[in-house]
Amino acid sequence: MNKVLIIDDERSILDSLSGILEDEGFSVLKATDGKEGLAIFEREAPDVVLLDVWMPELDGIQVLKEIRTRKDDAKVVVISGHGTISTAVEAVKMGAYDFLEKPLSIDKVLEVVSRSIGAGLTRDPSVSDFRLEVTPGLTREKQKTIGKSTVVYGVGLHSGVKTGMILLPMPENTGIVFETIPDGERIPAYIDYVFSVGYASSVKGKNSVVRTIEHLLSACHMYGITNLLVKVSEEIPIFDGSAIEICRKMDEAGIVEQADGIEPLVITEKLELPNLQNGKYLAAEPSDRFEIDYLLEQKKPIGTQHYRFAAGRDDYVANIAPARTFGFLKDFEQLAKMGLGTGGRINNFIILGEDEVINTKLRFKDEFVRHKVLDLIGDIYLLNRPITGKITARQTGHVENIALVKELKRRFL
Repeated sequence: MNKVLIIDDERSILDSLSGILEDEGFSVLKATDGKEGLAIFEREAPDVVLLDVWMPELDGIQVLKEIRTRKDDAKVVVISGHGTISTAVEAVKMGAYDFLEKPLSIDKVLEVVSRSIGAGLTRDPSVSDFRLEVTPGLTREKQKTIGKSTVVYGVGLHSGVKTGMILLPMPENTGIVFETIPDGERIPAYIDYVFSVGYASSVKGKNSVVRTIEHLLSACHMYGITNLLVKVSEEIPIFDGSAIEICRKMDEAGIVEQADGIEPLVITEKLELPNLQNGKYLAAEPSDRFEIDYLLEQKKPIGTQHYRFAAGRDDYVANIAPARTFGFLKDFEQLAKMGLGTGGRINNFIILGEDEVINTKLRFKDEFVRHKVLDLIGDIYLLNRPITGKITARQTGHVENIALVKELKRRFL
C-alpha cells in the first residue's frame, strides 16, 4: 500500500485529504508542523509528501529543503493558499514534484498523487473533454513526455510581467495542457481553444487565458512531445525572443517515449487558403515527411528571404530555435496603445529601424524568415499531433496559420 504524508497546520485540510486518500486505498500519515513531518518522513519513508508552504516556525520551503537533503528523489507536492507563479517556480526549482493551489480540487489531488508515484496513471479528469485520438493499428510514432519536472524563468513579451513556467510530465493521451496559476484552470493547447492570433497565438478556457504559446509549441512539435502539463500565470515567457531556452530545458529534463502511439495527420490532397491578399499565400500538400517552404518579402532591412525546413530535431535546434522575434520600432507605439509589447526589451526582440537592425547583431543573415518558420511549426502543432505533409507559406503570420490549422482539422481529422 502506497504511503502519503500530509504536512499541514490546518486540521480541516489534514482530515479531508486523509479521508479522500484513504478511500482511494492509500495509507495516510499526518503532521501538523514541519518538525513533526520531518520526523515521520525519516521514520516511515512515504512514497509522496503533500506539503503546505505557509506554516508557523518551520515553513514548507524549509521543510522541502530538508526532505530533499535527506532523500534527493523524494516526491513532494507543495500546497499553497496564496499561489503565485513565483512561489510555484521556486518550489519546483528546489525539487518539488508539483504544485497545488487551495482550495484543493479532489480530482487534481488524486491525479497528482497517482502520477507522482506512477500508480494508476490516468488522464486528468479536468480536461476530460479533450483527448488525443489514437487509432489502433495506424499509429506510426510513440507518444512522448518529458523525463522530469523543470522550471523556466522569463518575462512576458506583451504583459511585461516577470514570470516563469513549470513543465511537468503527463501520462499517455493527455495532450499538451496549460494550467493557470493561481486559479488552476486547465486549457488544452488545441485549435478549438484558440481565441487571439494577432501578434501571438493564445488559448482561452472558461475563465483564464494563456498567451504567446507558439514558441513553446514549436519546441514541443520538434521534440515530439505529445503529453505535457505547463503551469503558468497568463503568458509564456519570451526569454531571448527565440525557442532555444525551451529546447535547453527539454534537453535537461529528457524525453521519455511512452507505450501508446499517435497517428500523424497525413495531408492527402492539396489545400490552399482562399482569398488571401497583399501577396500572401498558404497551402498544404502531400509529402512523405513534414516540411515547410517559406518566402518572406519585406522592405529594408529585411528584404527577400527564403527558407526550406525539412529536417528533424537537431537541425531545428541548430538553425530554427535560435531565431528571434522581430518588429519595427514604429510598431512599438501601436503595441503600447493596445497594451501589448511592454515586455519587449533590447535583449529579447530584434528591433528594426527604417534601414537597419537597431539593437543587436543577427544570429543568421536570414534570421527573420527562420523565425517565421519557428512560429509556423508552433501554430501547426495546435493539432497536438505530428504532421506528414508540406506547408508552403508566403508573407503569412499567425492569423493565416490558425486558419490553415482549422482547415486541416476539418479536412483530415
